[in-house]
Amino acid sequence: MHARSVAVVLAALAGVATLAVVLAAGASAAGGDHTQTSTQNFHGLNTSTATNPCNGDTIDLSQSSNIVSHETFFPAGDEAWGTFTEEDKVVGTDEGTGVVYSGHSTFWGNFNLNNQNSNSTFTGSVHVTGSDGSSISYHEVGHITMLPDGSISVSFDKPSITCG
Repeated sequence: MHARSVAVVLAALAGVATLAVVLAAGASAAGGDHTQTSTQNFHGLNTSTATNPCNGDTIDLSQSSNIVSHETFFPAGDEAWGTFTEEDKVVGTDEGTGVVYSGHSTFWGNFNLNNQNSNSTFTGSVHVTGSDGSSISYHEVGHITMLPDGSISVSFDKPSITCG
């Protein structure tokens, strides 16, 4: 229910990339020099608060989440790849109006990096319907490409929110 910016996604993906490098070092130390892959799964409940983008009220959220992330790296090379997918059933109560919203959200992101370049893409989509018939829809696409010298050659973040 809240916008996720490219900077936030990049920070998270940088953490995953760092983890991939650490895991690669461990795999290399263990004698593995071929492709290494790791997959993590999360299934559970999360609670949080967010701001209703349509009226500014606080919304108390409960999400039933399924998250899968994959990392692939090459201990003998300079490449690492990662993706994640998150799907949630969302229920939220607007503290100001008492309206209960329910619906779903899906988020996906990836990163690819090597000594020549790196890139990351993110998409997010949320749709909830209120107990009063109102609705909130959110969609976002973000991307960044970085060159070997650290300069950014492509960067965009395109969020959209529809209140109905």
